[in-house]
Amino acid sequence: MNRETLTRIVLEVVHSRATGFSGDLGLSTPLGPEGVGIDSIGCLDIVLELEDQTGIAIRDETLTAEALATPGSLVEHLVVLSGKSHG
Repeated sequence: MNRETLTRIVLEVVHSRATGFSGDLGLSTPLGPEGVGIDSIGCLDIVLELEDQTGIAIRDETLTAEALATPGSLVEHLVVLSGKSHG
């Protein structure tokens, strides 16, 4: 799966979970309280949905605060994981 497709999927999934957010959602928008306002349960929902939509296994041990910081960091994390799964 290419970066463009992963970016589209991540933005769609985050947008679907950001029900209280009225700003412009971009790759650098923080996912936490200072941005979109998604809590830890919401992040888990996003991760599970991303696994379903991309087919990329996201292991708990690879998830860091940095990986969950923004939609862009999630895309980068998925790009790395997809490279490992095909390498």
